[in-house]
Amino acid sequence: MVNWPGAGRAGRVGAGLGVVAVPGSYQAQPAPSWPKVIATTLRLWLQRRVLRVPDGPGSDRVARRRTLVAALLVLVIAAAATTGITLAGRNQAGDRRPAAAQLGDAALAAAAANRELAARWIAAQVSRGVIVACDPLMCAVLQHSGFPVADLETLGTGAADPLGSGIVVSTLALRSELGPRLARVYAPTVLATFGRGSSAVAVRVTAPGGATSYLAAAHADLLARQQDSDELLRNANVHVPVTGQAELAAGQVDSRILITLAALAHDVPVYVRQFGDAGPGATAGTPMRSMTISAAPLQQDAGYLAEVLAFLRAQRAPFRANVTVSGTGAAAVVQIVFSAPSPLGLLTAQITQ
Repeated sequence: MVNWPGAGRAGRVGAGLGVVAVPGSYQAQPAPSWPKVIATTLRLWLQRRVLRVPDGPGSDRVARRRTLVAALLVLVIAAAATTGITLAGRNQAGDRRPAAAQLGDAALAAAAANRELAARWIAAQVSRGVIVACDPLMCAVLQHSGFPVADLETLGTGAADPLGSGIVVSTLALRSELGPRLARVYAPTVLATFGRGSSAVAVRVTAPGGATSYLAAAHADLLARQQDSDELLRNANVHVPVTGQAELAAGQVDSRILITLAALAHDVPVYVRQFGDAGPGATAGTPMRSMTISAAPLQQDAGYLAEVLAFLRAQRAPFRANVTVSGTGAAAVVQIVFSAPSPLGLLTAQITQ
């Protein structure tokens, strides 16, 4: 029996001007517009303070030039004032631009949909006992999706880091809180991504010792998987299609599948149909965690399927997989899916770097 000891878990001044009407024959005139008030004030100030015409010949010509310059200045300032007041009015009344409003609503709806997709994926794919760090809203969605509340770590405002977790869910709220450190320091590898842009939600693997050490360990694990796969491809009891052979040789298959496949092939021939389930939008090189094998290979006795299922269901974490059988007769297949994230260091092959 393949066995592995379970691991514990650490945990925003405006003023309005109005005219009051007085009863009787007198009727108040509407207040002048702000642009007119500003332009008039500036014109009077320029006439009194700036347009000082010298005495003597040529004084009329100088006066005309200065008047022209002043008039242009008034027009520029009045136009700027009009623009500013218009924008202020929009801000007070609210931005009613349909395109902007629709874009905002669409982004909110997309973010909500992506949270739901991510929550379903996590509930189905992530190991129980793995701590998932998330913002309060994302944690609530995860709990509603059936993920155990005891395995959730809520990261609110001012959260230091997600290093007490095994998985961190990257949402806009968390990216705004942690900034580039989220991907560069705390969680460099993506297991799955839902959506694009600011509304995207990504499921990331937390790197307890920092990104540098985690990526180094991941590279060492890749080399070990490549070496172990090379041995499997020489095993006469392991039958893999061409595509699967290339995936094995590249180290793209989870180490738990490699170990399970080797153990099965020790007693019976194993016909692999395909490897898969690396997660949508996962980081390149993320191990594939599922394997589909034939449940009724040719020339096998009726007890073959029972023997394979008994072996798979007798395993313990981290080698206990979700096993399902579909189809009947020669078309029957067994799907073996291991949970996320893929553990590092399970293979003990000696690597020469």
